[in-house]
Amino acid sequence: MKLPLWTRLLALILIWIPAILFAGWILSQRFPLDGIAKFDFAFDGRSPWFNPFQPGERVTSPGQQPEGWIGQRILEEPVYGSARVPGAYDSVGISFDIRSTRQPLAELGILRDEASFAFEIKPLWSEALSKGWRPVTLGDRRGFVRDGSADSEILSDEFEKLLVWQATTSEPLLKDSVGPWKTFDISLRGGHDFHVVPADGVIEYKFIVQDVNRSRDPKNTAAFRITHGDDILYTESVSVSGVVDTRMSEPVEKTIKLDGLQAGVYKLSFVADDDFFIRSISTRNRHWVIGPRLYVGDTVGYRATSTPLIVYTNSIHTVVDTFHKEGMQSVTLGSASVKVDKTHTPFVLSRSSSERAGWKQLSAGKGNVRVIGDGFFSFDATASFLPRPRRLTAETDPVTEGITAVLTSYEKPTDLGDGWWRVATRYALRDTQDLKFSLGLPGIVSRTGAFDIRAASVEYRRPALSIPQLLVTLRREASAILNRIW
Repeated sequence: MKLPLWTRLLALILIWIPAILFAGWILSQRFPLDGIAKFDFAFDGRSPWFNPFQPGERVTSPGQQPEGWIGQRILEEPVYGSARVPGAYDSVGISFDIRSTRQPLAELGILRDEASFAFEIKPLWSEALSKGWRPVTLGDRRGFVRDGSADSEILSDEFEKLLVWQATTSEPLLKDSVGPWKTFDISLRGGHDFHVVPADGVIEYKFIVQDVNRSRDPKNTAAFRITHGDDILYTESVSVSGVVDTRMSEPVEKTIKLDGLQAGVYKLSFVADDDFFIRSISTRNRHWVIGPRLYVGDTVGYRATSTPLIVYTNSIHTVVDTFHKEGMQSVTLGSASVKVDKTHTPFVLSRSSSERAGWKQLSAGKGNVRVIGDGFFSFDATASFLPRPRRLTAETDPVTEGITAVLTSYEKPTDLGDGWWRVATRYALRDTQDLKFSLGLPGIVSRTGAFDIRAASVEYRRPALSIPQLLVTLRREASAILNRIW
C-alpha cells in the first residue's frame, strides 16, 4: 500500500533533519562564526584535543589518582604533550587547572623548530607572583608590581630592583673607550652569549676554537653572531677543516670585528654544540659579561692541567652540575658553597642572605662544571656591568631580594580554592600542523615536588567570519588539507 504524500515527506524530514543538524554542527566546529574554537575537558587522557604529558616514567597515568581526584601528576621534568589543531587559526590559548606541591615555577613551551628541537617558552605558573603582586601595563612594558609600590615601578631602569621572566627589556645606552688587549685562558664548552659594550664604536675579539669530535658525526662548523635587539648585524662561520673522523682538531684562531656601532649593548653569540670549545678569549672591549649559561669544560687532549673556574657574578641563584667524575667538587658563591658529589645532577647554589648585593666571586677549583645563573658572569671584575635585570627563577624570593617589579607576559592566575589554580598562556600559530608542547618544572626532583593537572582548555582564535573572511578561511583550510596530504 502506498503511503500518503505527507507521511513520506514527514519520514524524509525525520531522516534528514538529524543529518543536517550533524553536518551543521561539524561546520560550526570547523567554521565558528565568531572565529573561536574552544574545547574544555578533564585531563583524564580521553580528550581528542590534547594528549597528556609523557614520558611515562616522569608522570602518572591520566585518570583517577590515589587521592581520588582525576587528572595527571607530574613528578619529573621536562615532559611533553601535544594538541590537535582543528583548522587554520592564528593563535592558541592553553589553560590548565593545576595544583603545585613544592614547585614554585612552571614554564610551557611550544615546539617551533623540529630539527633543532627548539621551543618558544612562556611563563605558566609562579607561586611568588600568585599573591602580593598585581599585573600592570604601562606603554610597552608589561608585568607585575609589588603591592604597596607605585605602578611606575614597571618603568624603572634600576635593574637591581627589577626581574625579567621570559621577557625583553629596553637596553641601557652604554658606550666605552678602547682598553688594552686582555687575554683569558678558559675552556668554554658549547654555545655561549657574550653581552658587550662597544669601545669607540667597535667590538673586537680573538677566539681560539677547537672541535673535540666526541659525541656526533663531525660537522666541524660553528658560528659567531652579533645581534642588536632583533637585528642580526654579523654572522661568521668557523670551519675546522681537514677533520673527517673523531680525532680532535687543531686549535683555530678566529677574529671577530665590527665597527661603526652606536651606544648600546650588543650580544655576541657563539652558536655551537658541546663538541666545540673556546680555549682562549682576547679583547680590547672593557665591559663584557657572559650569561646566563657558563660551561667550563675539561682540557683532555688539550693540556695536562684542568682549567679552574673563577668568575664574578651578580647572580643570587645558580644551578651547578657536572658530567664527569673529575668535576665533582665543592663550588662556592661568596661565602656559600655546595658539594657537587654526583654527575648529571643539578645542585642549587644560592648566596647567603647577607650577601645579596653586588658582584661576588664564584669558583670551582677543578673546572669541568656547568653553571646556569639568574644573572651574568665576568672573568674580570672591572669588566662587569648589567645588560639587563636578573631572571626570575624557581629559587627567587622577590620580596626578600628587594624586587619591586617583574617584567613578564605572565597571566595572573585564578585562585580556584583548595590549592588549585587556573593558569594560562597563549601562542601565535604559524601553520596548521598539530602542536607539541614542553612543560618545564625546574628543580622539581630535588624538591620531591609534584605538579597536578585536573582540567584543561584549548582555545583557537582567528577573525570572525564575514563574506571576505570566509573566502580567506576556505583558502587557508584547503591549503592545510593539501599540506597534510602531501
